[in-house]
Amino acid sequence: MEDFIIEFAQNIVAKNILLSYIFFFVSQSLQVLFPPYPGDMILIIEGYLSEEANLNIYIVIANAVISTSLSSIFLYNIGRKKQEKILHSKIVTFLFGTSKITKLSKLFIKFGAIVIILSKFIPGIFSLTILSAGIFKVKKKFAYLSIIIISFFHNLTLILLGKLVRENWSMILRKIDVYNRYIILLVVTMFIIYLIMLQLKKKLLD
Repeated sequence: MEDFIIEFAQNIVAKNILLSYIFFFVSQSLQVLFPPYPGDMILIIEGYLSEEANLNIYIVIANAVISTSLSSIFLYNIGRKKQEKILHSKIVTFLFGTSKITKLSKLFIKFGAIVIILSKFIPGIFSLTILSAGIFKVKKKFAYLSIIIISFFHNLTLILLGKLVRENWSMILRKIDVYNRYIILLVVTMFIIYLIMLQLKKKLLD
């Protein structure tokens, strides 16, 4: 799938600049609305192609930020409007798992909208976090602000990296893949330690 998307992106940029921006816009929307879609990879390619095809880097960045922000706000409002229906829907259960959404409620109560920003640094949970923010009614102004801030910095960073490394953009993808594995391992380890601590605390109290 990734090879097909890369080839498609390169072909469309070579043939039609306007369609390129539309494709990039749709790609970043899909990254939020359909998490398995490799949106980060497309962002890096956008940076690379902006250099190779002389695309306007400011339009490329603005296009990505607007697309990600609007899609995230849309997802947030779906969660806010549907709430319980979302928790029990087959699509959400398939993509995320209802239990994960329920666990996020405690984080929102404790840390608020900052959880949205932090979730971008943990692989695969950003869309889930946005949806959960809506379900648990995190204040709109703080949720929107967090979405825009992290969308700007995340998209800006990956696009500029792609522009900087050019033909070596695949190296960045490998680095991201390694980072994701370490983060997942760290989160799993911390969760196991947390469970062990709970059991020890329970035994001591008994």
